[in-house]
Amino acid sequence: MLDTIIQFEHPDDCALVEYHSVSGDFGYTAEAGARIYFYNFVGYPSLFTEGVDLWPMSLWRPFIDSVVNPPSPFTLTLTGNYDPVNNNGSITASYQNDSSAAITARVYFVITEDSLYHVDPNGHAWHNNLCRDFVPSQIGEQFTFDPGEVIDVPRDFVIDPSWVENRCRIVTWIQTDAPARKPYQAGKVKLMDLVGIEENNIDIVQNTTVALVNNPCSAHDIRFMLDVPQGTSYRIEIFDVIGRRVQTITGTTENDREIVHCDLNGSEIGQVGSGVYLYRITSSELNTTGKIIVK
Repeated sequence: MLDTIIQFEHPDDCALVEYHSVSGDFGYTAEAGARIYFYNFVGYPSLFTEGVDLWPMSLWRPFIDSVVNPPSPFTLTLTGNYDPVNNNGSITASYQNDSSAAITARVYFVITEDSLYHVDPNGHAWHNNLCRDFVPSQIGEQFTFDPGEVIDVPRDFVIDPSWVENRCRIVTWIQTDAPARKPYQAGKVKLMDLVGIEENNIDIVQNTTVALVNNPCSAHDIRFMLDVPQGTSYRIEIFDVIGRRVQTITGTTENDREIVHCDLNGSEIGQVGSGVYLYRITSSELNTTGKIIVK
């Protein structure tokens, strides 16, 4: 069973999540309330972005347009899985710093539920992207990303059985701390899109007999080390994040330990760029998958 993989080049500069900050309100959680207090403001509705509290609502669209147009310094890839029987799963956000400078920022995750009907005292009835749970908390986790560096941020999560799974999403964003609180990148995935996918009945197992020698690497110089018996036939397939096969290499090892070179510049889909790619290696000795970071 493989993780679902979704890549975001620049989907949203802002992660729009509805928080209810007052105890007793419909949809209130202590974490969400603490998040709003983080901005030194208590009220609803309001938009928080780049450290700015925006009200009235007429100010939202012009402000969002002004901040989402500049390109993001991060590429985001989400991988994950969800088991609807046991109501649990995992999500990993891979943030890649595409800029030439080191960036320190904090990564957040939140589970939201959409299309909830409840008439509040102020007359608001429909609630969308309602915060259900921060994973693991509203504090997030701070990282420093060197130029070109990819950092994987994994999180396990549990869905409350009372939430409607088809309306739930996992939202992540990366944002600097005060005073600027500048968001750099954000993305979301529907919970049910993470339900595991079986891969043609191939049992994928971890196997230490294969490794990437250089990772990150350049597109024309990807090197796999195969530590298998001499005379082993193998097949190496490389895919992009939307599942297209980029390159296929087949052969038979001439030694017990062998380095196999791969050049993606002659790929099956034409010229390839930097980013995240996936590999699958199958033989009589091993079945394994992994990730390649191409600079």
